Amino acid sequence: MIGKLRLMREWNSERFSNSPGCHLSLWLMLGNDNCHSAMEEMIVMISTVRLNAKRLLLMVCFVILLVECLETSHAAQLDAVNLSYSALVPSGAPFWIAQELKLFEKEGLKTQLLYINAAPRVMAAILAGEVQVSLSGVSPLVSTYAQGNDPMAIAGAVNQINVSVFARPEIRSAEDLRGKRIGITRFGGLTDFSAQFALKKWGLLPAKDVAIIQIGDASALMGAMAGNAIQAATLQPPSTILAAQLRYRELLDLSKSGLEYQNTVVLTTRSLLKRSPDMFRKFLRAYSAALAVFHKQKDTAIGVIARYLKGMDPLVLEKSYEAYRAWVPEIPYLNRPGMEAAIALTPAGGKEKEIRYSDIVDESMVRELEQQGFYRALYKK
Repeated sequence: MIGKLRLMREWNSERFSNSPGCHLSLWLMLGNDNCHSAMEEMIVMISTVRLNAKRLLLMVCFVILLVECLETSHAAQLDAVNLSYSALVPSGAPFWIAQELKLFEKEGLKTQLLYINAAPRVMAAILAGEVQVSLSGVSPLVSTYAQGNDPMAIAGAVNQINVSVFARPEIRSAEDLRGKRIGITRFGGLTDFSAQFALKKWGLLPAKDVAIIQIGDASALMGAMAGNAIQAATLQPPSTILAAQLRYRELLDLSKSGLEYQNTVVLTTRSLLKRSPDMFRKFLRAYSAALAVFHKQKDTAIGVIARYLKGMDPLVLEKSYEAYRAWVPEIPYLNRPGMEAAIALTPAGGKEKEIRYSDIVDESMVRELEQQGFYRALYKK
């Protein structure tokens, strides 16, 4: 009876009437005395569960706060690096792969990728410190050095020129371009150099015989040629593949012309390289790991490229990937003869002293990684 009276007080209390076990306890209270012991054990168990739930909630909150603090601390420890690429072609794939697969973050870098599609703007951003590493053509590197700045190539990206000159179907030979217009993406860049080289090879003078027209990006070139605003264009894959599908005529494939020419490099400045060597070691490890993915994991590489070249036909993407595999090095040394040719073919802008390979190239960190066995481990060689 004493147990029943105590339970009646418990029942009338707000704490107990709101508990999950209140109805069960009332039923037991009204039952026979043999149930009292079991009922009291049940109450103790429910109270314990409620206490454990509170403890569990506190523990969950603590873990969430701890994880947030650790993430904030980790982010604070990452080196912030801005990277840029200048063309929507698969030469950017190693940067894209390293970003998408978090290879930069794995090496302790917090990276932001920027698309800057004009060589002068790329060089201005590099020299201003707004971008620390860029994929760049060689001509702007040489001309910027000739102006007294300190740009520096630290790795090779695309080691063979990969530009072709395509023309509308009615243009049957290079001579038919006389009095016509050839389109490029930007003055001072790779497509500009390629147009100048092709015209010289054909004995045609820029401006006098053929007008060179700056159009914009690759898709704009294709549109301008389709609309007859230009009659020819200097193109890279995947645009070359699309042009062939549209039955445009290939007048010259520079990759098969016998020209040794370094197409694209990984660019920074000598002063920044000297100031932050550890950051560049981290970058090159991540970049090299992305190169291994590019060469060894075809489906992954094409999947990443597709995210950046949106709407591209899968067959065109695959053909572009296969083409770039032949031009992108597994170990990112530069093509020295191609680089020396690029230096020789780029106007030095009045620079009195001859520009040497070592003036604008430092491959020491790539060599260091190779000597450490880093590339053997990547490629299991």
